[in-house]
Amino acid sequence: MRLKSVSYSEFLGEPKEWSISDFTLEPINLVVGKNATGKTRTLNVLSNLGKLLSGRKKPSELTYCSFDVTFEHDEHILRYILKILDHKVVFESFTNGEDVLLKRGEGGKGSIWHEDEKRSLKFQTPETDAAVVARIDAIQHAFLSPLSDWGSGVRHYFFGDTMGKNTISFLVDGASQPDPTNPNEVIGLFRKGAKQYPDVFKDSVIKAMNYIGYDIEDINATTPQNIQIQSNSIIPVTPIVLIVKERSLSGWTEQMEISQGMFRALSVIIHLQYAIYADHPSFILIDDIGEGLDFDRSCRLIHIIRQCAMDSKIQLVMSTNDRFVMNNVPLEEWALLSRQGGNIKVHNYKNSKAAFDNFKFTGLNNFDFLAMDFINENEVFFTENLSDAEQIVGIRS
Repeated sequence: MRLKSVSYSEFLGEPKEWSISDFTLEPINLVVGKNATGKTRTLNVLSNLGKLLSGRKKPSELTYCSFDVTFEHDEHILRYILKILDHKVVFESFTNGEDVLLKRGEGGKGSIWHEDEKRSLKFQTPETDAAVVARIDAIQHAFLSPLSDWGSGVRHYFFGDTMGKNTISFLVDGASQPDPTNPNEVIGLFRKGAKQYPDVFKDSVIKAMNYIGYDIEDINATTPQNIQIQSNSIIPVTPIVLIVKERSLSGWTEQMEISQGMFRALSVIIHLQYAIYADHPSFILIDDIGEGLDFDRSCRLIHIIRQCAMDSKIQLVMSTNDRFVMNNVPLEEWALLSRQGGNIKVHNYKNSKAAFDNFKFTGLNNFDFLAMDFINENEVFFTENLSDAEQIVGIRS
């Protein structure tokens, strides 16, 4: 299932009103915009949607907001609407085309399609819960499962953060499996991937790191030699960290000594490779992609990530202010944000085709599309009847 569009608002009519409308999504999306236009906030909205639909977050944790989203699933268009007021669900609906599968209002009362009865039946769910989560039933309401599956496949990574570099794991008998939605669980996910897919997983990670420009010949997870763990626990635990062997070095480098940029790349690669090998459709959000990497590695990382999305069931949304990243992602994949007050407008190749096509004639780098505010100045830009890119560039300079 793929997310097709999102409209979202919160605190409408109040001074802190914030909204984004008609954000249409493609298999690969790069969210760009000048500072404070809402890139990170937009990714947070998508992340929260996933948490709500998977049950990792409850509507009662939100104050006043509204989601209106569409998905494409098996050639059907599914639409989900959720309105929350004062930590309670006041409206919720889920439709498949013209068919209303679930609808509820205030008081939590509503109706839901029943597979056996072949008709809608009344129900009531606590106003603090989303009915599409509370009413999941694989037999009678199987149509809700794709929503839950999509929500559980949402991954949100902050590339400018440590990406798990300062987090170590502990081997404990009976411990739960690593959570792939947690960006800090890179050690557990690496061990799980290497165990489940022994012939391919580690090699794939190493090859990807080599392509980015890190000359690694081996990766492993083992007990650290350079840190000591003090614990009063009566349960025996064994600390585990990642180590890498670079061809130019005689020894291994432990996780804490790996450079931050290299570890961020390693963490993203491990998470992506696991999602691919597990064959679980994923909706992956990466905020500030490329942060802290040099030009060459940034370009190569973007190429690897985009290739992973094109060759798998991954739908990808990245955000950046990095010109290296922008110049390596086709304009057709851009979602350019502009903000007026608290209202965010999304410009992309579909809704602003003329502006995007016109820019291609300039011969400039993609970054200039943002830096020159081309989307807003396009109308003035081309009323001069300029005939070629050199004239355009000359006037602008």
